[in-house]
Amino acid sequence: MTNDLYARIYFLARHIPYGKVTTYGQLGAMCEVSDSRTVGDAMHAAPEDVPWQRVLNARGTISLQGAPGARQRARLESEGVAFDENGRIDFAKAGWLPDAAWLTAHGYLVPPRLFPERPDTDIEQLNLF
Repeated sequence: MTNDLYARIYFLARHIPYGKVTTYGQLGAMCEVSDSRTVGDAMHAAPEDVPWQRVLNARGTISLQGAPGARQRARLESEGVAFDENGRIDFAKAGWLPDAAWLTAHGYLVPPRLFPERPDTDIEQLNLF
């Protein structure tokens, strides 16, 4: 089962666009996996062609410590992903969620959103915040 599950996780991870990120929990929810550590284990064992660097923890930070974490950050920054002063990524800017119809057509579940939906604002209205 682990090989099939990992293959499903890798399929999704390969579809995360350049410059976008998701979380271990989001990938798990799409694959019907309740433990995000399973996704972390899959990323640790990922083949070379899986963009493992695009998968983060739910806080929007890198979980890896030391050189592996620095390598992940460097890869993401080279893709144009920005970190704030606390080492967090803004999911509203860089978060990835595939189309619900695409997920369903490929046998995946639609997970909860990574970030709250922003209401439409009048483009003529000045937005100070």
